Amino acid sequence: MNIKELVVKQYRDIIDIATQKTLHLTTPPEGWLRTNRKALKMPAKIILERAGIKKSELYRIEKAELEGTLTLNKLKETANAMDCDLHYAIVPRGKIDTLIKDKARRHAVKLLENANVHMQLEDQGTTLEQIELQVNKVTEQLIAEMPNWFWEEIHDHK
Repeated sequence: MNIKELVVKQYRDIIDIATQKTLHLTTPPEGWLRTNRKALKMPAKIILERAGIKKSELYRIEKAELEGTLTLNKLKETANAMDCDLHYAIVPRGKIDTLIKDKARRHAVKLLENANVHMQLEDQGTTLEQIELQVNKVTEQLIAEMPNWFWEEIHDHK
């Protein structure tokens, strides 16, 4: 394994660990700020003083969190005022290797589908077993090469 591959593997490991840790984490119905405030039984007055905001602002902040319009800085400031920390993560919808393999396989199927149509027109169709072997081979090749178009939507490759 060369240095570039090792670095990519380290990145993937970091993401896979984060994904695993957040897999079942969902935002509470009232949002994290309000839920923490209620769980801590922390008076709004304390938060207002610590964050240097007005009462109406706290409720606007909690509402903005639920609407997804609150900035990370404001969320962090408000969390800090409640003696809480903000943690955020951007995690894929599954393991990195699985996502890559699935995407590569879909591209491979499309590439070979196009080739097979031309072969059938020339009366040179292949068996399902041959097609599966070709799909696996092209999938592995795409994973190894990761061409510039790899993450684009699946379309006819010409």
